[in-house]
Amino acid sequence: MPTRSAESSELALVDLHRPATANKYAWRPPFDVEAAYEHEQWWDTVPYPLGDPWYIQVVAGGMEVARVEMDNPGDVNPEYTDVPDLGPERLEIQFIEVANTAHRRGIGSRVVRALQERHADRRLFAYSEEADRFWTSLGWERFDHPNGLNRPLFISPPR
Repeated sequence: MPTRSAESSELALVDLHRPATANKYAWRPPFDVEAAYEHEQWWDTVPYPLGDPWYIQVVAGGMEVARVEMDNPGDVNPEYTDVPDLGPERLEIQFIEVANTAHRRGIGSRVVRALQERHADRRLFAYSEEADRFWTSLGWERFDHPNGLNRPLFISPPR
């Protein structure tokens, strides 16, 4: 379980890309296998065989506290209502998850803020996976699909 020092430790964002020599049908990101997550299926499958999968391992106090999957630049569904044009500077957070032992410590918010700082020249966005309150708490703007069935889209404020 993360200690108080892990909670207040600086977050290290470690980029994980599939090496060019790796088998694209078998490669998995080298996450900490001891870290448990609620949605293991997001992290325990072989990523799509095409493209360059981009994962970020988040470490604090020497422990993995979160995982992120990015999509550069990502796609904004044009059917969503009143979405601003994000242009080529857009960057999608596909998935973000905090380790089970690090829940309710503000890690998720810190990770997103660190991503915003790291990519200050980019406009981040995410489709909410039942985390609408989380994205709203960060000050991100919500956009809904007209059919009401698709996940809400959240976009970071312009800098």
